[in-house]
Formats: sequence, C-alpha cells, structure tokens
Amino acid sequence: MNKRYLISWTLMALAAISVISANSIFVPSLSYIADELGTSEAMASSNMAVSRICMVVCMFCFGAFADLFSTKRLMQAALCICMLSCGLSAAAWNIGIFDIAQAVEAVSRAMVMLTMQLWIAAISNKENLASRLSWYSILITIAPIAAPSVGGFVADWLSWRYAFILLLLICLAVLVVLSVYKLYEGDKKTGSQGDKERLRVLAGASEQVRAGDRRSGMTRSQGKARFAPMETLREYRRVLMASPLLKLSFSLGWMAWIDGAYMAIASFLFIRELGLSASSLGLIIFTYVAGAFAGRFPILYLQKHYGPRVTFAWHQIIVLLATVGSAIYYFLTGSHSVVEIAITMVLFGFGFSGMYIYCLANSMVLEPEKKSIYTSLFNSFYSIATLLGVVTIQVLYTFGFTSIGIFQTLMVVASIAMVAGGIMHLQEVKILESTDIKQ
Repeated sequence: MNKRYLISWTLMALAAISVISANSIFVPSLSYIADELGTSEAMASSNMAVSRICMVVCMFCFGAFADLFSTKRLMQAALCICMLSCGLSAAAWNIGIFDIAQAVEAVSRAMVMLTMQLWIAAISNKENLASRLSWYSILITIAPIAAPSVGGFVADWLSWRYAFILLLLICLAVLVVLSVYKLYEGDKKTGSQGDKERLRVLAGASEQVRAGDRRSGMTRSQGKARFAPMETLREYRRVLMASPLLKLSFSLGWMAWIDGAYMAIASFLFIRELGLSASSLGLIIFTYVAGAFAGRFPILYLQKHYGPRVTFAWHQIIVLLATVGSAIYYFLTGSHSVVEIAITMVLFGFGFSGMYIYCLANSMVLEPEKKSIYTSLFNSFYSIATLLGVVTIQVLYTFGFTSIGIFQTLMVVASIAMVAGGIMHLQEVKILESTDIKQ
C-alpha cells in the first residue's frame, strides 16, 4: 500500500482525535470546574448546550465557504481554532468564558469531522468508500475513550486547566507536522476537485444549486462557491412532511437524549453524590465509550444476514435491558450504586452505538438521489436530541432535582418513549419492505 497514504491517514486521524478530544477531556472534572468558577450544576453544564447549538449551525453552514480551501488548509484551521479553544478554557476565570471556549471548540470539531470525511471520500472509490468511512468512525472513538481518562487523572494530579494545556500542545505538534508534510490526495479523478464537490454533499448543499451550476456551464474551479439556504430549507421541509425519517429515527432520538444528558450529569452524579474522584469517573466513562465502540461491530453482520427487523430489535432490546433494568433496580433497592450505573451505561452504549449506524445507513437509502438532504437532516435531528438532553438536565437541576433523581427520571421516561418508537419503527419498516432498506 502507498506509504504516503498510510502516513497521511495516520496524520489526519491524529488531527481528528486531537480536536474531538477537546469536547470530552473535561467531562470527569466538570464538578471541579463548577466549584472553582463558583457556579451551579445547571450553569456548569451550559457549555454543552452552547457547544451543540454551534455544532448544528456549523454543520449546516460549513459548505458555504469550505469549497475555497484545500483539505490541508481546512484541517490546519481546525487545529488552530481548537488551540484557541484550549487556551481560553485553560485561562477561563468564569463560566461565561468557559462557555465561549467550548463554542469555539464546536467550530473546530465541525470542521475536522467534515474535512476528514471529505478527505476519505476524495481518495476513495465506490468499492472502498464505505469500509474506510466505517473504520474512520471506529477510529475516532479513541478520542472519547482516552480523553476523559486522561483528563480525570490530570485534574486529580494537577488541575483541570492542565488537561487543556496538554491538549493544546498535542494540537500544536500535529499542526507543525501537518504543515510540513504533503498529504496524499488520491489520483486525478479523486483529487481536490472531487474533494470540494463531496464537501457540498456532506454539508447538505442543494441539488437545485448544483443543477443550476451545470446549466450555466460553471465548474467548481471557474466560479465561487454558492450557498443556497432557501432551496435546502425547502428540501428539508419536504422530507420532514413526506418521508418516514422521523418515525424511523424516533427511538434513536431518545437514546441520543440520554447520551447528552448522561455526559452533562456524570460528574455531579458520580463525584458529588457517589463520592468518586475525577480519575475514577474517567475510567467509568472509558468503559461506557468502550461499550459504544464494541457496539459498532455486530451491526454489519446482523443487517446483512438477518435484515432490518432483527437488527433493530437486537439493539433496541439491549438498550431497554439497560434502562428498564436500572429502573427496576431502583424500585427494588431504593437507590442506585456505582457498579449498577456503570453496567447500565455500558449496555446502553453498546446498543445505542449500533442503533446509530443502523439508522444512519438506512436513512441514506430512503431516497438515494436526496442522500445529502437525508444525511444532513438525520445528523441535525441527532444533534438536537442530544442538545435537548443537556437542556433537560439544566431544567431539572433548576427545579431542585438531585443527580440521582435525574438519572432515574431519564431511565423511566426514555424507556417508555423508546417502546413507542420501536413500534413506530417496525411499522414503517413493514411499509418500506419493497424498498432497498437493507442496502
């Protein structure tokens, strides 16, 4: 295999992992941050809501200007923005500055995620694109596995601020190497020209705009990039009104709701109420994300050999086993324990991760010619559900709920909603049996 390709892949992956780590490295020490900055649990978790709002906006708008720059320049910009975020986080003297830093980090994360997908698409063909994207998806889970553990250890040993300083230095090192190395860009047929066009697809650019460009004889190199939000919004409205996308993804949305809420509550739940340290919490988050990592593997086999119903039921049952089991445990014992919550979230992460890949893959084949619209809407729906999970935490804290009480509420409400979502999903699968939902 091409040596430059392997080195480029490693370098791009390191850049992506470094930037994505900034979103989770501080999670185990969130209660420490709240105490040091003199703020409440609700205000301390506000950065997660701000970050996810910025993520949704950036995902939508990124394609408007990214066509003007190469993959290398975009990755360099993402690393620089991440370094700025880490610097602001490390120097934050109040929660407002920390929130701003996390909003800046969301911009870098959106850029690096789309740029990495763009680069993979540019160097791949139809035969290996799906497998490379799958391995990329698995690879970047290293960041949320390693970052919380490292961040928790550094917070206990030195301070949570040093975790951001460490990450800033790592990003700087990757940036220096990336700046002097010539990236592998594929052959002429999949070079920068295909690179830019694929980014518009990934960012949800309108089919009508591209058709207009072709009619006017404009190529990607002959004219400036065009951003047409109104055409895209009309397509979004049509899909939401006429397609089964939301019904198929309703159950997943509640899983994303728990995922966002869990990350917002974890530090206060385990450290303040259950008496753990940030280092110990980092290990628990490690097991949670490791479960999510493992959950990505069975999906390909199940969908290929047993079809959508069995694939969906497998992951749905595992998640319900976790959430309902936790609610039953509380009903029988009157409390929650560290071990019980950790096992619950490992099982949840396993089923949730596979469900995400299953729903994403099937949403892209509902209307193949509108794949970009469906992909963009699906990711927006997923991000909004995660955001609502964080907001739910803030609201419940405001009304005086304890972290244990909030966790119990999440398990009960989501279990009921996921059962309803499962029924809706299977009904839609029956209607769509004549389509190629199995891919």
